[in-house]
Amino acid sequence: MKDNMIKLTGLWKNETKDKKTYLSGNLTYGTKLLIFQNKFKETDKDPDYNAYIAVKEQKQGQPAGDTEDVPF
Repeated sequence: MKDNMIKLTGLWKNETKDKKTYLSGNLTYGTKLLIFQNKFKETDKDPDYNAYIAVKEQKQGQPAGDTEDVPF
C-alpha cells in the first residue's frame, strides 16, 4: 500500500493557548495544514478530527508566496 501513497507533510504536535492539542505541518505555496480534534462531535458519524488549510503569516520583507522550506 505504501507504493501508492503520496506524502503531504510531516505533522508536529502543538498546543493552543487554552491547552488543547493539535497537529500542524507545512504545505507548499505559503500554506500550512492544521488538524484539530472535533470538539462538537455528537454522533459516531461525526468526524473525530477536522483538517484546515491556513495561509502562513508573512514575515516582514518576505515576498508573497515565498517559502523558507523550499530548497530551490
